[in-house]
Amino acid sequence: MIYLFPDAALVIFGLFFLFTGITSFRQPAGFARSLSLEAVGRSGRVEIRAQYGGFFFAAAISQFAPLLKLISAHTALVVALVIFGGLILGRVGGLFFGSDRPALTPTIRNLFWIDAAGTIIAIAGLLITQQGAWK
Repeated sequence: MIYLFPDAALVIFGLFFLFTGITSFRQPAGFARSLSLEAVGRSGRVEIRAQYGGFFFAAAISQFAPLLKLISAHTALVVALVIFGGLILGRVGGLFFGSDRPALTPTIRNLFWIDAAGTIIAIAGLLITQQGAWK
């Protein structure tokens, strides 16, 4: 069962990144609103498509690449750790800034859990691949 873990993690990460990329590219204004952001005019929509659509589409490719033997699973898991780890670090750090403390939206609260889980799963996958327990 442990042998399936890195591949399963890569597929889950890849699907999550792909969903995020496609959703933000197809509906940038709606995607921005779901994150409590506003895509102002055409420039705002282009920026949401670039920052979220393009970035997360490329991130998805990085997660699927090991399944096609284009890069190692270890490398893809490092990419996932950088993304999820950076996001959770920024989210937790962001809690300490700002004088007003309104409640976080449900989407943002959920992203804390998603990013924390992604970080933990990526670390676990890296430990498995590094121990040679994985093909």
